[in-house]
Amino acid sequence: MAEIIVMPKLGYTQDEGTISEWLKKEGDTISNGEPFFDVQTDKSIITVEASCSGTVLKIALEPGVTVPVLTPVAVVGQPGEDAEAALAGHVTQTAADKHEDSLFEDEEEAPAETPAAAEAPAEELKLTPRAKTYVKENNIDPASLTQIQGTGFEGGITSRDIKASPLARKVAEKLGVDLAAAPGSGIGGKVMKADVEKAAANAFAGTDELQVLSSTPYKGVRKIIGDKLSQSKFTMPHLYFTDSVDTTEMTKFRKALNEVADRKITVSDIIVYACAKALQKFPGINSAMVGDEIVQYRSVNVGVAVAGDNGLVVPVIKNCQIKTLTAVSEENRDLVDRAKMGRLSPAEYANPTFSISNLGMFGIENFTAIINPPCSAILSISSVIKKPVVIEVDGEDTIAIRPMMNIQLSVDHRLIDGLLAAQFTGYVKELLENPMKILL
Repeated sequence: MAEIIVMPKLGYTQDEGTISEWLKKEGDTISNGEPFFDVQTDKSIITVEASCSGTVLKIALEPGVTVPVLTPVAVVGQPGEDAEAALAGHVTQTAADKHEDSLFEDEEEAPAETPAAAEAPAEELKLTPRAKTYVKENNIDPASLTQIQGTGFEGGITSRDIKASPLARKVAEKLGVDLAAAPGSGIGGKVMKADVEKAAANAFAGTDELQVLSSTPYKGVRKIIGDKLSQSKFTMPHLYFTDSVDTTEMTKFRKALNEVADRKITVSDIIVYACAKALQKFPGINSAMVGDEIVQYRSVNVGVAVAGDNGLVVPVIKNCQIKTLTAVSEENRDLVDRAKMGRLSPAEYANPTFSISNLGMFGIENFTAIINPPCSAILSISSVIKKPVVIEVDGEDTIAIRPMMNIQLSVDHRLIDGLLAAQFTGYVKELLENPMKILL
């Protein structure tokens, strides 16, 4: 019996997903546990394995289309089975049906049946109800629509696809022009590239109104980040501690390590390891508010904020307290690389006990980070900048140019007092300025 494959729920916060790539095509055989397709969730891309063996009878969702979880996306069964019948018998008005409705929500109500002039293309082309009406009212030859690539559900051709040329749609998207406001000069009022450019020019002429470049729904990873950090800022009384670190010795230390290490140690690796040591010394920082209790953790799980293609994500290096600097470096590089590609599993960004946000590579002299829940503290790292500082040489104060790096600790003042935060910040500074200590 054919089996319906649905959009899986891959995380507690996931309510929708997008197929980023099908790893099998219709007609291919597939075995239980074999990679089937990649799903773009709110934070990462996850490869989904087949839950049964058989032949891929139908792929019901094109890559790039976002649908609610549990929406049917494919049918797997034995050759000769009716995939359409299996889909039809799945569940009446499933999430997939609702999604199809939403794709046509800009289409006005139209009769289910239209005269013969529109029925002919319906048999050969996938036309939405509004598209059929538009074809009939404008006496468009159905043969002229065969080259149109439909943007509707399962490749269906919408009235917008007919009204505008593919090039016009691309230019409209780039210039932020509403195709509905661009009078068409083509056959049957079809919008052409020149029409879009003219509409764009007219939109800016003689008006002081704000012109919108783009409008993106506030949902998915951006909304999750916003909700999470808003909750952090509004529920945690933030307190901040800033210090400057002379990176002269850290640079020498890193150079010496890389002369003998199999893999290059980065500044980020050293900072993560130094923070892990400091968290063991000051476990009050390695804590969280869990319900009505303040919990201090033995596990030192350091999250490193990464800006990936799909927004900010914080992969977590687990149990740093039992790992060597080399092990932390290898894991850090692997997690960061896959985070940038959106290839982390939910477990790899879960359960941080402390976070680091490093913008040093972007030339930022100083910034303040918002605590990443459920952590009670986050350390922001700024760029290394050469500055004149006062140092002591042979008992005398003198001015020297040194590579200085600002660090700032943000803490939840409900859990962490100022003295503890100051001691922790000072110890991190001590370790970074005397990096041999982190190996002891």
